[in-house]
This record gives sequence, structure tokens and C-alpha cells, in this order.
Amino acid sequence: MQNSRISIILSNIKSFIKNKINPQAASVPHEVDFSEQRKYVGNIIIAVLTERISVKKGLLLFPKGCEDASIHAAWHALCHYEADEDIKAKSIEFNNQQIELLEMIAFTFKDGNPLPQNIIEAYKPYYHDDPMFYESGLKGLIKKLLRFINF
Repeated sequence: MQNSRISIILSNIKSFIKNKINPQAASVPHEVDFSEQRKYVGNIIIAVLTERISVKKGLLLFPKGCEDASIHAAWHALCHYEADEDIKAKSIEFNNQQIELLEMIAFTFKDGNPLPQNIIEAYKPYYHDDPMFYESGLKGLIKKLLRFINF
């Protein structure tokens, strides 16, 4: 999991440097491939579900600054999984539904595919408070690096 995380950070640094050297290339819209980040997040969710890591650790491992709506929806689904502990203790059906949703997200991400639009839309109201975003530019790059060093 650590090697994948390093490759994502190096990719972010490379694109930042490329955009600073040739700012016109940054202004040209292009299709961004989030498949590697999705695969990485899929592994995180599986690690949480198999109790190899805690939910909190899993949330901290999510790639910051990623603008993929599928990854944001997965982040919020994992937050809800953690926050609904008391409800899950009372209702086995609710617990099973949350686990099934996380499994579906993980297996969709294992192939690098995006989530279905209805799942993305279900979590969209929570995006305004999303701590997954960092500013772009040098300040955002420094925050990403400091976050990486703290682990």
C-alpha cells in the first residue's frame, strides 16, 4: 500500500512541476485518469473491512487533493461506516447493508472503474465539508508532503 501511495505523490509532484514549467499545458483541459487512485482506495477499504487497519487510519490514507467524485463518495461512505457504530450495533441489517456497500465500492475500484452515478449523487451533499481537498500550487504541495511525512 505504501508503494502505491508514494507513486501517487510522485505523480502529483511531477504534474505540479510540469504545470509550472509549461502553464499553457495546464490550461488545456484533458481527461484525468483516476484508475490508480481508485485501486489504491479499493485496497484501503478492503484493509478496513478485514480489520487490518482501523477506519480512522483508512480515512487518513485516502489520497488528498484527488478530484475524483467516486473517491470522494467512497471517503464519505467510510466516514458513515465509522459514524454509525451505535446504529449498526442495534440493527444487523443496517450493518450488513453498509458492509455490502463498502465491498461493492472496493471491488469496483479494484479494476479502476468509477462508481455508479447514483452512489456519487447520494454523497454529494456532504462534499462542501470535505477535508480531502488541498489548495493547488506550492502551498498545497507542501501540505501534501507534510501529510506524507507524518506517517
